[in-house]
Amino acid sequence: MTRSDPDDDIEHVPADTRSLDEVRADVLTDLLLTGVPSTAVGDAAGAVQARIQVTVAATTLAGKDDRPALLDGYGDLDPDAARDLAGAHSGWTRLFLDSTGLVTHTDTYTPTAAMRRYLRARDQHCRFPGCQTPVHRCDIDHNHDHALGGATAIDNLAHFCRSHHTLKHPDIPDRYRWTAQQRPDGTITWHSPLGHDYVDRVPRRVMFT
Repeated sequence: MTRSDPDDDIEHVPADTRSLDEVRADVLTDLLLTGVPSTAVGDAAGAVQARIQVTVAATTLAGKDDRPALLDGYGDLDPDAARDLAGAHSGWTRLFLDSTGLVTHTDTYTPTAAMRRYLRARDQHCRFPGCQTPVHRCDIDHNHDHALGGATAIDNLAHFCRSHHTLKHPDIPDRYRWTAQQRPDGTITWHSPLGHDYVDRVPRRVMFT
């Protein structure tokens, strides 16, 4: 019976030839990409989670046509590539467009960039009657509360300054709270706690969104 050499049980790690600054740079990169400086979570490239936006028609996804999809920031995308991406992804955001291609409705709480551009051009200021606070100082609010089933749609969204937004907040007691009801043309009727109605209409204009 032969005795094993104790050195055989020792794992010899190659000497690290990097400088201290190079080690620090590598650790920082690992922390940025993976959150932990360890190869246990995989290599750096494998830990990067990319987020891309692909717009594709439902009929194309179903294989009924082969219209190209649109990869945001790039351009047209082959429909087969879009179907592959769709099959590998677990989350979707539906966008509803009108006949002119304007996004009018989305499943998410936050409106899309196209919807925000349209609303800025449409409203121009707070939609409370007589308030001229510009849109860049206003909130985009769901007239019918999203938590209660209100849609993220351009006929349920409008700009309100913080003061008038607060007037319709559910936490306000009923004897002080205002409510706002919006029609498809963008007209908003405000109902005061005293029972009076005030109408704010969208002025007719040419909009370049």
